[in-house]
Amino acid sequence: MYYRSSTLPPREPSPVAPSKSWPVQLLSWAGVLLILSGMLGLALPTAQEGACVLVLDSEHAFHAMDVASLLLLGLGVTLTWLGGQLWRRQL
Repeated sequence: MYYRSSTLPPREPSPVAPSKSWPVQLLSWAGVLLILSGMLGLALPTAQEGACVLVLDSEHAFHAMDVASLLLLGLGVTLTWLGGQLWRRQL
């Protein structure tokens, strides 16, 4: 079926972020920065990882920076997820 330009059916509005989306952006940026800093902390060489927290065997151990980096990663993922939930609720 062909439509003339004056008889086109109305379009659905596109899903764009609401105008008051600064909390969403703040949560998302904070989450991304925490994820990046956690990944950077996990990539540190052994000499910079700090005190040994848990020894698994002769070649594997958890150091203080490993634990802190995992906490940063978890917090970053949580903040990013919360930003997504808030954005979805605002739509």
